[in-house]
Amino acid sequence: MNAKQAEQYTGISRRNLRFYEQQGLIHPARNPANDYRDYSQQDIDTLKFIRALRMLDTPLEDIAACLQGQTSVTELAAAQEARLQQRRKELDVSIAFCRKLQGAATVDTAFVDGLLQQMDTPEARSSLFLDWKADYQKVAAAEHKKSFSFTPDDAITTPSDFTNVLFAYANEHDLNLVITKEGLEPEFEIDGIPYLAMRTYRRMGPVPVMIVRCAAKYPDALEPDVPQPRKLLFRLLHNWWMLLMLLMFFLLCALLAEPGQRLMVLLAGVFLTIGIGVMYAVYYRNYQD
Repeated sequence: MNAKQAEQYTGISRRNLRFYEQQGLIHPARNPANDYRDYSQQDIDTLKFIRALRMLDTPLEDIAACLQGQTSVTELAAAQEARLQQRRKELDVSIAFCRKLQGAATVDTAFVDGLLQQMDTPEARSSLFLDWKADYQKVAAAEHKKSFSFTPDDAITTPSDFTNVLFAYANEHDLNLVITKEGLEPEFEIDGIPYLAMRTYRRMGPVPVMIVRCAAKYPDALEPDVPQPRKLLFRLLHNWWMLLMLLMFFLLCALLAEPGQRLMVLLAGVFLTIGIGVMYAVYYRNYQD
């Protein structure tokens, strides 16, 4: 069956079908008449299995290891159950503190002090905060995998120049890079993740500077297994942390200012932060070649 039919049978988007193929999880044949992908029943069964495991938040690396025979389904399920059990413990601690707040007759200073004392125990800290650190690391790593940029040392005027620049970057950062399509918009893979590269320009004074921007072809497939609200928060912190720190600075200045000047200081800080954010966005706007 073709990609559209495979999408209907499995509930997996065509973009993710191609991504799973890129990752070596499936190997659909090619129709000799038109060179389109021809998914077999075995491919469909494998895709349904992948979808079921992804709905359990199973990491893609573990799924690949199972499909390649490096680990059994039993071992895979046991490892994922352990992760989910740990997540449940972390959630149980947070829920317990929420219930304490709901059951409090009066939320006064004494109550808050007692609650903080309980939350400051090593066990509670570990459950409440260590998972946030791990989730932030996952989001930051995923954001970097989705796209990255670098300034080449040499000019790029031919497909061969572009290939040499990409290999130089890969050697410098010890990356396993494979060129899959040469050109002035080449395609390549890093650790099995397909990317598209292009030349862009940034204004550095009167002279534009060439930047090579590399973007994952299937960014949705790189999303980490982190709860959506937390993921949005960490993405904001990762991409705009400087502006957030600047805004916090102005909030602190407003609190320290005279009562009659606090609103003015706060508004000035907000408008200045917005202005810097706009300048930042314009400065890093890409000018395609």
